[in-house]
Amino acid sequence: MDRSPVPDDYENRLADSRAAAGRLPASGARDSALRALEAAPNREAHEAAQRRAERAGALIEELTQTGYDGTDPERIAWVRLDHTGGLVALAFSPTIDRLSNPIVGEAIGEAWAAADTARAEAARSLERAAADLNPGAVPDPLVAEFRRQLAPLADERFEHTTDDDLCSAEVTVECRLTVFKFLVPNATLDNDCESLAEEATATIKKAQERAATRLSELAERVFG
Repeated sequence: MDRSPVPDDYENRLADSRAAAGRLPASGARDSALRALEAAPNREAHEAAQRRAERAGALIEELTQTGYDGTDPERIAWVRLDHTGGLVALAFSPTIDRLSNPIVGEAIGEAWAAADTARAEAARSLERAAADLNPGAVPDPLVAEFRRQLAPLADERFEHTTDDDLCSAEVTVECRLTVFKFLVPNATLDNDCESLAEEATATIKKAQERAATRLSELAERVFG
């Protein structure tokens, strides 16, 4: 982020402003101006705040620009999530034509869990770093209220099934995959791995879109 340098004559400007405010006629406005000027940070505090802001910006950019990958133990499926838990990409091993529908569906779930664990760890690291940067910060009560209202929605599920009944996906309100199924017999045998991955990706994203709509409604209600 761009830094606005502290002017070389910062201290002189503050002193001049305080002197000018002191010459104002006695009034509430004069008192407010003097209080504001007295509370103005010194150079060291100003520069330290800028460094903290730059570090926080870098941490947020790192979190939001990073993809979080996961795979199952047998490397049947590979998943990439973004920082919100949204599906970015899904790929299958070419060997899925030798595997059953349930095995591949289970592999997607395992890959998803691994990617989501990596994402959650990154988010926790950011929270710890933010706390270190601003140890005196007061938690936002609206965030606490949002989490309070989100908790009862934990059991809600959002599902999408393809028009041809090839597959279906189910996610939580926070867009975590809970169930993925291929519904037609021999789906992994009768479809190549690339097209099957595309169908699976689109199906999961549709379910996530429904969950995101629900989450947005809650956010709008809490944050306005």
